[in-house]
Amino acid sequence: MFIACHLFLGLILGLAIAGRLGDLRLIGFCALGAVLPDLLDKPVGHLLLAGSLDSGRTVGHGLLFLALLLMAGIVLERRRQSFAFLAVAAGVLSHQVLDMLWAMPVTWYFPLLGPYEPYEFTDYFGGAILAEVSSLSEWIFLAASVGIAFAACRGLGPGLPGVAATIVRVSVPLVGILALASLYAWATGIAESILMAGAGPEDYLLLAAVGTVGLIAAIRHRDLLNAG
Repeated sequence: MFIACHLFLGLILGLAIAGRLGDLRLIGFCALGAVLPDLLDKPVGHLLLAGSLDSGRTVGHGLLFLALLLMAGIVLERRRQSFAFLAVAAGVLSHQVLDMLWAMPVTWYFPLLGPYEPYEFTDYFGGAILAEVSSLSEWIFLAASVGIAFAACRGLGPGLPGVAATIVRVSVPLVGILALASLYAWATGIAESILMAGAGPEDYLLLAAVGTVGLIAAIRHRDLLNAG
């Protein structure tokens, strides 16, 4: 999945956690965790190790990394009553699920199954940026993410709640339409569409799932998101 989709799901997950625990800061921590694997692995794998490994799914995409975050989160919660690291871990888990890492067992279970598998890309970042900006789903997820982020930061400025509510009112219906369109693309077996560059059936199904979860969460937490 692309970065805005990961970010959106992280924010939605953080919204659910924050709503339950009453701490809006957890939305940001969960969102950070949702993009953290790519922030760690893409620069290292595709820049520093481009001549050897050239893989953007290494340490941050493994269960070992997730387990370490969970252990740190448990310690922090017990000593400081802070759920920050646990929220980050939840975001990382959402990233690994969206990337379907069970299909890459060498990476997910590293180091149990041996070293990482090397890959070869030509202008990885150029291709990735082009795929991102040409995918309609990314723009919809990005708009919705901005609305949720503004709602979470509503205490930073008097105008933020109103801006957040406006963005949410516009973007949430689009997320619902995206979910339906993605489900249709999956059901009809569309190989390529404007919804997501290079998408296959599993990608469309995941887009539909993320959109549906996002729509449900936005409705459930509409008081927070529409606070103006």
